[in-house]
Amino acid sequence: MATTQDDSHGTDCWLIARSTHMQALLKPLPTPEGQDCPQGSECHASVLVRNQHTPLTADLCPEANQLTEQDKSKQGIDEIITSLLTSEDTLEKRVVVLMGPAGAGKSMCVEKLAQDWSKAQVLQGYDLLLRVCVSECVTTWVSSARESGSVGEMEETKQNCLSLENLLLLAHPHLSTATVSYILGEQSSSSAAQPRLLLLLDGLDQTPRLPEISELFVPPSELTLCSDPRQPVPISHLLCSLAQGTLLPAASLLIASREEPDPDVVPPGGMCVAVLGFSPSQRSQFFQRVLPDDDDNDDGRLASELTQVCERAFGVYELSARPFFCWMLASVARALQRAGGAPPPETLTELLAHAAALSLRPSAASASPAAAAAAGQVQQAPPARTLLRGLARLARVCSADACRGFCSREELVSCGLEPFLSSPLLLRNFLREGFDANGDHTFVFPRPVMQHFLTAVSFFLEGCGWDGGADEMMSDVQEGCVGPVAAFAAGLSEASQRAPLEGLLEAGYAADRAADVQRWLEAHARETLEGYHKDRHLRCFRLLRETRNQVLVKRSISGPGSRLGISYGGLDRADCAALAYVLSCAEEVQQLNLYGSRNLTSDQTSLLLPAFKLAQSIILSQSALTLESLAHLAEGLRGGATTRLDLSYSSLGDEGLRVLCPALAHSSLRSLSVPVCKFTAAVCKDLSVALAACELRVLDLRANKIADEGLALLSNALKSQQCKLEELSLHSCDLTAGSMNTLSEALSCGHCPLTSLDLTGNDLCDPGVIALSHGLSNPSIKIHTLKLTECELTGSCCAALAAAVRSGGSLTELDLSCNELGQEGALLLCESLKRPECSLIDLSMTRCELTLPVFSALEEVLCGGSKLKALALGLNKVGDRGARHMWNALKHGRCHLQDLDLEMIGLTDDCAVDLCEAVRAHGSLKTLILKNNSLTDSSIPSLVQLAKSCRGLQELNLQYNDLSEDLFELMDSCSRIRY
Repeated sequence: MATTQDDSHGTDCWLIARSTHMQALLKPLPTPEGQDCPQGSECHASVLVRNQHTPLTADLCPEANQLTEQDKSKQGIDEIITSLLTSEDTLEKRVVVLMGPAGAGKSMCVEKLAQDWSKAQVLQGYDLLLRVCVSECVTTWVSSARESGSVGEMEETKQNCLSLENLLLLAHPHLSTATVSYILGEQSSSSAAQPRLLLLLDGLDQTPRLPEISELFVPPSELTLCSDPRQPVPISHLLCSLAQGTLLPAASLLIASREEPDPDVVPPGGMCVAVLGFSPSQRSQFFQRVLPDDDDNDDGRLASELTQVCERAFGVYELSARPFFCWMLASVARALQRAGGAPPPETLTELLAHAAALSLRPSAASASPAAAAAAGQVQQAPPARTLLRGLARLARVCSADACRGFCSREELVSCGLEPFLSSPLLLRNFLREGFDANGDHTFVFPRPVMQHFLTAVSFFLEGCGWDGGADEMMSDVQEGCVGPVAAFAAGLSEASQRAPLEGLLEAGYAADRAADVQRWLEAHARETLEGYHKDRHLRCFRLLRETRNQVLVKRSISGPGSRLGISYGGLDRADCAALAYVLSCAEEVQQLNLYGSRNLTSDQTSLLLPAFKLAQSIILSQSALTLESLAHLAEGLRGGATTRLDLSYSSLGDEGLRVLCPALAHSSLRSLSVPVCKFTAAVCKDLSVALAACELRVLDLRANKIADEGLALLSNALKSQQCKLEELSLHSCDLTAGSMNTLSEALSCGHCPLTSLDLTGNDLCDPGVIALSHGLSNPSIKIHTLKLTECELTGSCCAALAAAVRSGGSLTELDLSCNELGQEGALLLCESLKRPECSLIDLSMTRCELTLPVFSALEEVLCGGSKLKALALGLNKVGDRGARHMWNALKHGRCHLQDLDLEMIGLTDDCAVDLCEAVRAHGSLKTLILKNNSLTDSSIPSLVQLAKSCRGLQELNLQYNDLSEDLFELMDSCSRIRY
């Protein structure tokens, strides 16, 4: 800060005052009473002075687009805030909103920033950093005015008014009035530069009736802004004036808030930072710090155990990352350890029950282990029970008006808590006393989660006004949401979870209420799970998980109408934990459907591991899975019950499949579907090794570019006597004739188990099929189904195919559709079909350039006693003349056809009479496909009559013909007609 010679004396005074201020910020404050209770927290300044601070994680809001990529990459909250508040332009005003829920660590961040500045470590571009806790200042100001006893009635109305000067003096009593005046620019000469200020505003959310964060930047029109730092104004006006810049216009601001401001109202240059709390590693570091190696933390094992408990049980809750939660868990775990070594709680309900019980009897936390154990087992003194009842009733009063969040002294007295006002136990452990923006005496639960818990506790206490029973308590659930109160009520319905409060609840009344809640939960679950609404299922699962009652859960999900197989894709962590717990309570899990899980993280799949092991079928098609997620899935397959796994369209890549392959040999898997997963030949060696050692029967590799090299590797597995694969789909796998000799050798090796082979969509061409046909002619081959659709075939390969067909092998289904076989090639096949040793039952030659002579030959085949039961001849332009050969065959007694497909062959109304006569005469036709022809309304009455009279005809498909809507009603009269 530049000064002139005339200002040297003032500058010296200022530097002295600044040094005093910096020393005061570094001075540790006495630890307030109650900071060691489960609901307390550590004194921020003391933690920092002892160098025991655990860093927090933060994230920038999307609106902060003006930041550099380097700034955006930072995740440490200290670095982010420092970066945002640092500017090369010393005249530039910065505004940062530090957002985060209660207990997230915002105040600690503010305190650390102040101390780091005092140590000259950060933000040295600011001449002065002033931390203002608004709630503390308001409480001090109003309390002081009331205690003075000299305030007249006229002055009473001014108690809720403060000047900026007074606010700064309340926040920093070590500053002199002259120094504050200098800060405010009232005693500097015109030639002296003003000190550059950074104002840290905290405690706004703890002062009732203050404006919301968005209103600070866009205040209501009736609110008058102030520009005089000495003018007393309502605290709301004062804060809005600071945010608007009418007071301290050049000062930068850091405002801590539980709420996120509307992005549209944040001033230019303003930015928002979300406090995310502890990362898992930071949480572990915290436990190691607050639980040092002593008798309670045997060689750090308790800290390690809490880290695992957080990951396993509490990680599903957002508040598990908040410092206050970790402090509560550590305090409860330490107390349980001292009282006999009980394990840490594993549900939020049980944790809060322990925390409340310890807070109601604070001596238990500091007593000897024997005394503490006794305190948890004997009946509690009446005041503790009275206090719990009063707090529970008060929590319900506060919860009734969610927008208010605080209560008055009168309400506190009406709940029977007046006798405890003089006791530090009440205020220290459960409530924070203060004054609102109007100067009225108020009380607030500083931890909303404890308020919600105590509201649920009130349901289990007689005389708290829950006349509507469980229906009233669970009303939020019925309206489509699971609030924390309903979740805690579900948890408290289980005796083991409310056990820490034994002696404080009326045992008989609490048991009756618990039974009421559990009856409601079971009925609600049965009704919900009969529907198809994923979100309702998941809300139900969360409630059931909170009970930790496996018998209740099993009974609730085992209804005959339960639909546990619907898709649960798109889960968050809490959903994963709830789903896994609920399924683990079932006797068996037929299907775990996670279709479309685009955001399935490693943490989530870790939580789902029990469900992976239990599910007989797992569907993860169209999902995005990391390698870590796949590792958890593989772990679930090892020794698990899963027999079918569908990963279709999940883009696993070679690395993803490599993660799964080693687990296949140790799994029960029988069917694996991985089409369109971006595999290449590079992974086929791993897959080949797995196939030779696993129980897999069905493998779908469609649309993966494994090419000839990959198929050669898979063929080695097919030759193995340990390979049990029966069905293999290589549809569109970039195969050519080059790999068919190797495949043919594998199929004819004598012990290849393959019965179904799909080679559709590969450019095998005639040489490839000729090579394959040599293997098919081997009598030891077991292939029943062969699909060669769209393989670029012509009539040149038909001689070899015909030889294979008549070889007397096991082939029963052959699909040659979409190949240009032509008349010559098809006739060769027809000759083989006439042979008695031909075993074909199902033949598809759709769009194969067939002609009338071919249809005539097929009539001879069908009339000659052929075994064919299904014949697809669509998209061959033979018209009514070609179809007449089929009608003739149907009339013949030796025709065994049951399914006939004549799509788009050019049929007209002229064929209707012959068609109906043939189908009636045959009597055994089950399916007749006539879609995409030129049938009109005139044919419909006779076809409808045909469908009605032929009971064996299951489907008559007339889609995409030239039919008008006038006939729709007539066709609707027969459910077996599709149009």
